[in-house]
Amino acid sequence: MALYEMTVYPRTETGKNANRRTRAAGRTPAVVYGNQRETASTVELDTAELRRAFQHQGRRALLALTVDGSGETFMAKLQEIQVHPVTDEILHVDLLDIPMGVPLEVEVPLEITGDNRAVRGGDANLEVVRRTVTVECLPREVPAAITVDYSDLAVGDKITVGQLETPAGKIVTDPEEMVLKLASTALLAEAETPAAEEEGAAEGGEEAAGGETDGEGGE
Repeated sequence: MALYEMTVYPRTETGKNANRRTRAAGRTPAVVYGNQRETASTVELDTAELRRAFQHQGRRALLALTVDGSGETFMAKLQEIQVHPVTDEILHVDLLDIPMGVPLEVEVPLEITGDNRAVRGGDANLEVVRRTVTVECLPREVPAAITVDYSDLAVGDKITVGQLETPAGKIVTDPEEMVLKLASTALLAEAETPAAEEEGAAEGGEEAAGGETDGEGGE
């Protein structure tokens, strides 16, 4: 989850009518609080940019913000988002100001990659268990993703969180948790065969029972 850079625009007017005018102009009203701010700051964000931040990082995006006019910069996390229940219009957002030098915990996506011979040959299936891990690091060091390469795995091998490496900070997710594994297709086939045989035997038994009944009726 790399930082998403945006510009914030100070607001001089607040209230319902001012908010409507702001949205009509293509911007979203917002409030910034936290990080020893004595009072919350009222600002606005470009709505199209805000939607792009959602698409890249979800509703817990980390933003590198520059205040229009003053050039002041700060970091913030999207803390709360109000969306219209019918139109899906973004009505308002709350931003939490983050101290630059204090580590924080963030969810970082895992980028699963590889060209595995066993999977390519049909001897194994790739089973992905986790798609993200929690990383503790400074705000400016948040990695965009952590790469997980399964190319060299053999059938039955797995990768756990403890085997992952992050370019910055440390991974705080339980190291024993599984990320992915290569499951043997032969074992899957063996597991399916007894089930099929049992089903066939049950059907045969029903047919036999039906035949006996017919015989009794004939007598």
